[in-house]
This record gives sequence, structure tokens and C-alpha cells, in this order.
Amino acid sequence: MSAFISTQSISSSLRQSVLKMQTELAASETEVSTGNYADIGLSLGSETGQSVSLQAETSFLQTISDTNSSVSTRLSTIQNNLSEMQTSAQTLLNSLLATNGATTSAVTAQSTGSNSLKSLIATLNSTLNGDYIFSGINTGNAPVTDYSAANAPNKQAVDAAFAAAFGMSQTSAGVSGISGSAMQSFLNTQFASLFQGTNWTTNWSSASDQTLTNTIAPNQTENTSVTANQAAFQELTQAYVMVSDLGGQNLSQSAYQAVTNTASKLLTSAINGLTDIQAGVGVVQSSVASANSQMSLQMDILSTQVSNLESVNTYEASTRVSELQTQIETSYSLTSQLKQLSLVQFL
Repeated sequence: MSAFISTQSISSSLRQSVLKMQTELAASETEVSTGNYADIGLSLGSETGQSVSLQAETSFLQTISDTNSSVSTRLSTIQNNLSEMQTSAQTLLNSLLATNGATTSAVTAQSTGSNSLKSLIATLNSTLNGDYIFSGINTGNAPVTDYSAANAPNKQAVDAAFAAAFGMSQTSAGVSGISGSAMQSFLNTQFASLFQGTNWTTNWSSASDQTLTNTIAPNQTENTSVTANQAAFQELTQAYVMVSDLGGQNLSQSAYQAVTNTASKLLTSAINGLTDIQAGVGVVQSSVASANSQMSLQMDILSTQVSNLESVNTYEASTRVSELQTQIETSYSLTSQLKQLSLVQFL
């Protein structure tokens, strides 16, 4: 039996060997540069599912963490806005208490009340990344109607209620004849109802009672916004309108005293309400921070587990690269020498 060996068959065999080694070299170089297996599925086999599961869990936690960043910004903005509202309310309250209901200071109080009302509405209508932060889940709608806008329903409702109670407008000279008891009765009944229930949601607010909720950690959700329909904002609005748009300096001393006393009580209650809201927001902020810390630790642990599964010994990978490079160079040399073999040279 005879066997025939040709330079062509040997050369073909060497080429196949070189191609295989080049593939192995590319994989080894990838492992050296990344520190991980070039083909996770091939290298880990049955443990591939564990690696995929760990990475999916890490991705889930990272998504929540990224969302928490936006939540933290929203909560911080709300806290700042609440502080501004509290400062404004306290300034007017201090002014009313200092002047003790004197009509001589009514002009100043009216101006402060008007500016405070405009500031409150602007703050409640503030946005963050295009969303109204005091609208509850109705983030696409401005929550509070501008009282100074043309034909504003809230302004019209106040004017109508005043006219129904006293038979005149707030700017009429006749308001000086309104008694203190009549004004107090109006403030406690018709006027107060304008800032409550369906009157509030019809003429003042388009905010939702339902606040935003976010998952801040696996199996943990929190309310992460504040709605303009909360009592503290209604009380602030009522006090500001009362001081700025019910006759002011034209009222009798007793009627104006009724206005300032009632406004002072509302402002005191509203300030306490704002403090409670701030405390609630602060609790959520603390929960978010704690959740972020816990998830960061979890992601570190998961990352270590993935690394233990997928990491290669870079020293061994580097050695393998060197060996493959040497073998490929040797194969190239042999191939070159084979090409020089020819029977013609021996004839």
C-alpha cells in the first residue's frame, strides 16, 4: 500500500491550522483587553444562565437607581418650593399681627397679599422637565388657575359671592358700611366654601388628588409628589384672597379686623400644614437615599459575582497570546518553505 504526500496537501493543512490559531488568537486578545471570556456561553456552559440572571438583576436595580435620581430632584424642588411658600406666609402673618388689624396698614397688607397670591399660584404651577410637580398624576396640566387672568373663574366666583352677600362689589365705597359680624359670617360661610370641595376643583384646581408613586427599591413604592389640592394650599389661597380682594382699606374697622383675624388663623394653620407636608416629603427623601445606598451595595455584590463567573486569568491569556503568535509565525515560515519545494529544481 502506498501513500502519497504532496506539498499542496501539507500547505492546505497548515492553512487550516493557521486559521484556527488566528481565531483563537483573536479570542485570547479580547480576553486580555476585557478581562472576560471572549465567548461567555462557550466558556461557562451551564453556568451561563446564572450570569445572565445576575446581569438582569443588576440592570433592574440600575434602572430603579436612575429613576430615583429624578425622584430625588423632584422632591428637592418641592421642598424648596414649600420653604418659599412658608416664608411668604410667615411674612404676611407677621405683618398682620404687628399692625393688629389697623385699617391704616390695609394698603400695604393688600399689596403683600396680592403679591403672595401671585407667587403661590406661580409656584404651584412650576414645572420640572416639562411636568407640573403639584398636579398629582395630571402632570401635563397646570394645577391652579391664575386669579389675575381675564375672566378667571376663581375671581368671578369671589366677586359673585361678595355681591350676593353684600349687594355690591369689593371696590364699592359702600363696603365701609359692612359690619364686622356680617363680614365674619361671610368669611365663615360663602367665602370659605369657595376654597373647598367642588368649588375648589371647579374654579381653582385641575390637579389630581392622587399623587405620583414610584418604585424606589424592589418591593418598595412611595408617594413622590405633592398635590395642589392639599388643605394647606387652600388655606393659603383663601387667606391671600381675603386680604387682597375683599375691600381692604375701604372696610370699616370692625370688618377689616374680622378679615385680618380670620386670615391670621388661616395662615397659622397653613404654615403648620406646610411643615407637615415638608416632614412627609423629608421621610420619602430619606427612604430614597436609603434605598439607593442599599441597591448600590447589592449591585456591587452582583458585579463581583458576575466577575467571578466571567473573568479570565489575564496572565494565562497573555501567555496564550504569545504562544499562538509564535505558532502562527512558525506556520507562516513553514508555508513559505513548502512553496519553494518543486521537482523542477531537481531535474
